[in-house]
Amino acid sequence: MKKFDLSLALIPFVYFIAGASSLAGVATTFFYKDELGLSLEQLGILGSIAIMPWSIKPLYGLISDRVPLRGLRRKPYLILSGMLGSIGYLSLATWVKDFSGVLFAETISALGFALADVIVDGIVAERSKSHAAAGKLQSICRAAIMFGGLTVAYASGVLTESIGARRVFLLTAMLPLLTSLVAVFLHESPADRVTWNIRDTWRKFREALTPAILWSALFLFVWRATPSSGGALGYYMIDELHFDPEFFGRLSVLSRLMGIIGVLIFRKWLIAIPMKKLLFGIVLASVILSLPTLGLVYRWYELLGVSPKLFAMADTLISAPLTEIGFLPLLVLVARVCPKGVEATVFAVLASIMNIGLALSDIGGAALVNLFDVHQATETLAANYTHLDKVLWIAILSSFLPLPLLPLLPETRTSEELPRDISPSRMASQSEGKEVV
Repeated sequence: MKKFDLSLALIPFVYFIAGASSLAGVATTFFYKDELGLSLEQLGILGSIAIMPWSIKPLYGLISDRVPLRGLRRKPYLILSGMLGSIGYLSLATWVKDFSGVLFAETISALGFALADVIVDGIVAERSKSHAAAGKLQSICRAAIMFGGLTVAYASGVLTESIGARRVFLLTAMLPLLTSLVAVFLHESPADRVTWNIRDTWRKFREALTPAILWSALFLFVWRATPSSGGALGYYMIDELHFDPEFFGRLSVLSRLMGIIGVLIFRKWLIAIPMKKLLFGIVLASVILSLPTLGLVYRWYELLGVSPKLFAMADTLISAPLTEIGFLPLLVLVARVCPKGVEATVFAVLASIMNIGLALSDIGGAALVNLFDVHQATETLAANYTHLDKVLWIAILSSFLPLPLLPLLPETRTSEELPRDISPSRMASQSEGKEVV
């Protein structure tokens, strides 16, 4: 009888825990706004800095590969990752009282989750042998995140209202420890002795930097770096639309459920669509289907004779599946361009580039809300959301910025997955990372 491979179960499990940690999502919004009084600019800065631990994932990969602990490369680091994630939430539950404390807690927690993510990234890249395989595996990972989030989504709002944000953080702190617990039972053979050779490591990495990877990296960076609304929409919903924690919990349930549907749609009908054609359609759809978000600011719900809560739920029904459909092709692209033999390292580098872009997106959002003087109410100033629509318009229209790079992306399908009438000369172009229409 074939022995069960626990390392394979770790892939969806780690992602499930990451999703379930959104139990603190609603509590975080109200804790930062009402108890700590963090400004929108501080939220943007916080978001960008907290992403930085995710942006140095290659460093974790190198440490894990080259610095075994007690002869083991995976198990000790997985145990450590769960402990770090827990410490971050325990800090929020106990002593954090200002922006600097939040910054520490968010960073240490992100470090733990990023470290766990690196361990499973290598497995994902190694098993992404074709476009279809990459799409299916990434679908499983995203579905695990969505399912994890769905299991706690409604509770996140109800618990925030009933027991308070700090107690919710305390409950959330227990979740990363499950990763540590599972890692204890992970069987791993002692690693061979590793001789560090930075010159050889750099040579192999440099050889992997093909035009296909470089263009993909630039595209991923631009896609993720487009500015966000800087958290302003969430504050607007609380201050102006008077959404309470329980309703945010309901929105979270709906978002996670529709996210899972988005994953299923991608896996069932979209996975076979050529990457460039799919990404082009996603950009157009994201701009058009973002209009209901603007409707919350322009009060279109009054024209339709419905409540803002119903309008917000309708917006989530549209935007949540599209978010997943838009993110999965990026993961497939990352997995497919990783050269054989250095999959884990290149995967981590590309993922880090995406995360650096996301950090710049938050900084861009903070700059926008500052430029248009969008802010929540303080002890001395009334709330000002007059120009929130301009922030949203810029964030939405910036989605077009990556389009000029689309023709430069490589083909992600294997020869068996391509149409049979492709000529040998065009196949040669694909192997060089050139555009094939």
